[in-house]
Amino acid sequence: MLKKIKNKYPYKLFTGIIVLSFSFLYLGNFLRENSTYFMPKEYKTIKKIVDKLASKNDLGDRDIRFSIGSGIYMQHRAEELGLCEKDGCFYYRNLDPYKNYKKVNGVNVNELLKQSYLFNGIEAYAWNDIVWLSKSSFLSYAREIDYLGCTIGHELSHIVFNDHIKQSIKLSENLKKLKDKNKNEILIESKKIKENDEEVKNEKDDIKEVLEKELSRESEMIADNNAAKMFINAGYDKETCLNEITFIAEKMHWEADTDIKSTHPGYLERFESLQNFIAKYDKSTELKDFEPYRWKWSFDRKLNILIFSPQK
Repeated sequence: MLKKIKNKYPYKLFTGIIVLSFSFLYLGNFLRENSTYFMPKEYKTIKKIVDKLASKNDLGDRDIRFSIGSGIYMQHRAEELGLCEKDGCFYYRNLDPYKNYKKVNGVNVNELLKQSYLFNGIEAYAWNDIVWLSKSSFLSYAREIDYLGCTIGHELSHIVFNDHIKQSIKLSENLKKLKDKNKNEILIESKKIKENDEEVKNEKDDIKEVLEKELSRESEMIADNNAAKMFINAGYDKETCLNEITFIAEKMHWEADTDIKSTHPGYLERFESLQNFIAKYDKSTELKDFEPYRWKWSFDRKLNILIFSPQK
């Protein structure tokens, strides 16, 4: 009887070791997938920048998500290699660059990701409370992390200040004014064309597009100003974001003059607009009523997102 009891102990010990091993394995995998300590270095850079900006700027009360993708070079090469149809290649632009992929039609997708990282340049946009950057942006800025921060601040501005809805309201108001002004003029009356005529529709669409592009350029310059304001408030040199404009213009070969068909201003107009703003900006007035707040971070490797959550 004693012998049987003694034989149970090695079995229990072995079972305990297995359970403990699986527990550590599960915990390690959970931390890798969700902890900000084990997220890719690019996400750690974003966190460091936004922590400093949030310490002296109100970034709103909504969650803001950050995501890093493969970029437009990946999209173009995927189309050229026949991996997707012309209008269906956006998928490749947003591929998670931290995953490994199987070959597609004999093409090594992982090698394409590596090339997009090396050749893609700087890309960033904001949409639906998400700030998206290409992984190559971090390589392009290299040691100029403060300049990268200006780009992130610019995209944050679009989200925090609800640029899209403001732009949409302005567009609606401008179109209404234009319609009221022109309703009895040549466009309708002297041409004797019906409202549903294709020529009139095309002309109205053209006018709308011009107004949209104009408001978009205005929005981009406001976002430049807001990014500079965030940086100055956070204690950076006031010229940081102005210097970043020149840096990115040289890197990405921006046109000097503004094209009325473009959604973004040319380098000269953009630089002058930001220069004028910085000259007039008073940090002490802006920070007078600022109330510090708390926030937390969470990371989801499966979704490839880092989440900034204000705690107000």
